Amino acid sequence: MMRGILAVILLIALAMSAGAYDVLYSNDTAATHEPGAFGIGASFIYFAANSEFKKDGESLDWEDGNDYTAKWFPIDIHYGVLDGFEVGVTPIFMMDTMSDPDSVNDVTGTGIGDTWIWAKYNIAPDPLMTARVSVKVATGNHEGDDIELGQELALGTGQMDIDAAFMIGAPLPDGFFDGSLGYRYRMAESTEDGAPESKFGNEIHFFVGYTHFLNEALSFRVGADGYFGSDPTEDGEPIEDNPLDPDEFQTGPSAVCINPSFDYVMDSGLSLGLDVHYPLMGANVNAAWGIGLSVGWGS
Repeated sequence: MMRGILAVILLIALAMSAGAYDVLYSNDTAATHEPGAFGIGASFIYFAANSEFKKDGESLDWEDGNDYTAKWFPIDIHYGVLDGFEVGVTPIFMMDTMSDPDSVNDVTGTGIGDTWIWAKYNIAPDPLMTARVSVKVATGNHEGDDIELGQELALGTGQMDIDAAFMIGAPLPDGFFDGSLGYRYRMAESTEDGAPESKFGNEIHFFVGYTHFLNEALSFRVGADGYFGSDPTEDGEPIEDNPLDPDEFQTGPSAVCINPSFDYVMDSGLSLGLDVHYPLMGANVNAAWGIGLSVGWGS
């Protein structure tokens, strides 16, 4: 019984975040596309973890050989509405697995995760400054099904997020600097009777990166992204210490990850990318590393 309860607690932590990677911030830039320009991009990202960051930042290995793997397929679609103004949507298909060598069945989740709808507007051209406003729609399953029996892992959070970010871009010798800083308000999840159940709180997100142009088509970027969250609450009150695990859920989730990447852009508008994500630090999230491949096209 105790083992089953601990497993559920671990699964809740996994559902909160896969780590620092955020489809809204990681490698996004202040640039917008020309009016009427349409583009679509698809990525395949593989994540893996066998440890988690506790509230004090210490990385602890999971017991009994448990490990987490995930295959994410984000789709990024954008359209230039006016000069300096574009809108887009980013759905994501997910295949998550939490394996336990002592269990007959792995805990899995496959399907659509939560979806971001966003808009960007250029405020100034030099340096390039952009405001972005985004809304996350809870399209992913967040309830699971017989989690203790290892049937299904939640893919969404069950609540809506509102995110506002300021983005900047500036040319540097043989390269370009990009940075973004944003505030995310995470709304409360409602129970069946409509009462607020929990709120994960406010979060500050960031991304910084330097892109070095190797030639006209190939570029290398080194960047870092992450977030810092306020303490979660339940029914408007701070969540009390967990008697089963004193290090769990007493402070808000946070993570910082580095993500070097290569990008190759062809004359036809087709682009190819390779991305690596490695966790440096965090609290109350799993220490997941990831590698991604992307392909995109834009007019």
